Amino acid sequence: MTIKKQKALLILIGLVIVLLFMESSLRLAGFICTVYRTKNRQITVASGKQIIKILCLGDSFTFGLGGGYGNDYPSQLEKMLNENVRDKKFIVYNRGIPGNNSSMVLKNLVRNINTYKPDIALLLIGSNDPTTLEDSDYYLFKSPGIGKIAACFLRLDISLSKLKTYKLVKILILNLRNKINPEADFGKFDSQERTDYPKNKTERGFYKNPSSEKNEIFLKEARDFSFEGRFADAGQGLMKIPGRVEPKDRKEYLFLSSMYYEQEKYDLAIGILKGYLQDNPQDAKIILELGKNYYFQGQISPELRKENFQQAIELFNRSLSCVDPDDLTLKVENYNYLAMVYFTLGNNTLATKMMEQSLSIQPNSRFARQFKRVIWESSQTEAEKEVFKKVLFYSLGKIINICRIYNIKIILLNYPHESKGSVREEIANAYQVPFIDIGSKFGQARSNQEKDLLSSDRKHPNAQGYRLMAGIVFEALHSGRMGTF
Repeated sequence: MTIKKQKALLILIGLVIVLLFMESSLRLAGFICTVYRTKNRQITVASGKQIIKILCLGDSFTFGLGGGYGNDYPSQLEKMLNENVRDKKFIVYNRGIPGNNSSMVLKNLVRNINTYKPDIALLLIGSNDPTTLEDSDYYLFKSPGIGKIAACFLRLDISLSKLKTYKLVKILILNLRNKINPEADFGKFDSQERTDYPKNKTERGFYKNPSSEKNEIFLKEARDFSFEGRFADAGQGLMKIPGRVEPKDRKEYLFLSSMYYEQEKYDLAIGILKGYLQDNPQDAKIILELGKNYYFQGQISPELRKENFQQAIELFNRSLSCVDPDDLTLKVENYNYLAMVYFTLGNNTLATKMMEQSLSIQPNSRFARQFKRVIWESSQTEAEKEVFKKVLFYSLGKIINICRIYNIKIILLNYPHESKGSVREEIANAYQVPFIDIGSKFGQARSNQEKDLLSSDRKHPNAQGYRLMAGIVFEALHSGRMGTF
C-alpha cells in the first residue's frame, strides 16, 4: 500500500471515529436530558390514597416548548389534579419530545408502558408526521405519484434521520444558509420597523406633556417591554401616562399598532392605523400594516373571514400602487402577503403568481422559494395528504390497541390551533376512545383576547396557554365523562 493510500485510510478511519464519538455523545446528552425531565419519580403517598399514573405522549406541545420549564400542560395538570381530588394521588409523566411523529411514539410505546406503568395515557401527536420522517411508516402508504429518484432520497433521509449527527448537520446547514442569506428571512420583514425604531432616545408626541420627566420614564419602560416582546406589560406602562397615549408621528402610530398586532388585538391596531391614514392616505407602509391586521383578524374570526380577506387584498394592492419604486423590500412584503391571502382562500394560481413577482425582485428569498413550494405541493392532488393521514390512522390505531391490551385508558387530544372535526377526533370516533377537544376551547379563549396565550413563535402556547390546556384536560377527567376515575 502506497503512502498516499495509507494516509487516506488513516484520515477515513479518523473521520469514522470522530463521527462515532459525536453520535455517542449526542445520544448520551439526549438520554440524560430525557431522564432528567421525565424521570420515574418515587413519591410518598399518604396511606389509603389510590395512586393514579398518567402518561402524556406527544411532541413539542406536550413537552411544553414556549412555556418554560415546569409550565408544560402535564406538570400543570398534575398540580390541578392533586389540589382538587383529595382521595387520590396523581403522578403525571411527560413523554413529549419535540419533533416526535406518530410512528416514533408507536415504536417507543411498549418501553414507555413498561417504564411508567400508567393507568391513563393522553396522546397528542401528528403535526410532525409530514416533516419528521424518522421511523416513519410512510412507505406503507406511499403515493405512487412520487418519482423514483425522489423516493430514493426520501428513503435515505428516513434512514439517516435515525443518526443524531445527521440531524445536527442538517440544523447547522440550515443555520448557515440563514446567515449567508439573511435578507431572505421573511420574519425580518415583520420586525424591521420595530428594530429601526430608536430605543434609547425619547421623541416628541407620545403624550400630551412631553416635558414631563415622569412621562418619559413611563414611555421608556413601555418601549423596553415592547422590544422584549412583553406587550401586555408595555400596554400597562403606556396607560400610566396622564391623558393616556396620543400618537402624533408615523413611528408612534407604527409602534402602538405593532403592540396591538403582536397581542392579536387587531381591531385596536386597525383603529389606530385608520386614524393615521385619514391625513396620510398615500403612506404605503401604513396601508400594508392595515392590510396585515385585516388578514390576521380574518384568520381567527370566521365571521369576518371573507370580508377581511377581501379588504386585505385591496389594501396590499393599494400599498403597491403607492410604494416608492426604490423600496424593493416593501414591494416584496406586499407580494408575499398577497400570496398568503390567496393561498388561504384556496386560489393557488394567484398565490403562485404573487410569489413569482416576489422572486423576480428578490431571487434568493428563502421564504418565497419555500412558500412557492408549499403552494406547489398544495396544488398537487390530495394523494400525498392522504398518505400522511393513513400513516396517522395506522400509528394511532396500533397505539390504541396496544393500550387496550395493557388495560390502559387511552384518550386522544387535538392541538390548540385545530378546530372541531380534526383527524384526531375522526380517529377517536373510529376506534371509540375518549377525545378531548383542546382546539375549540383554546380558540374561544383566544377570541376573547383577555390574555395572550401564545409564545413568541406564535404557534406554541406560553405558560398561560399550557395552563389553559391543562385546565381543559382536568375538567374532562374530573367530570367523570371520560370514565377514568
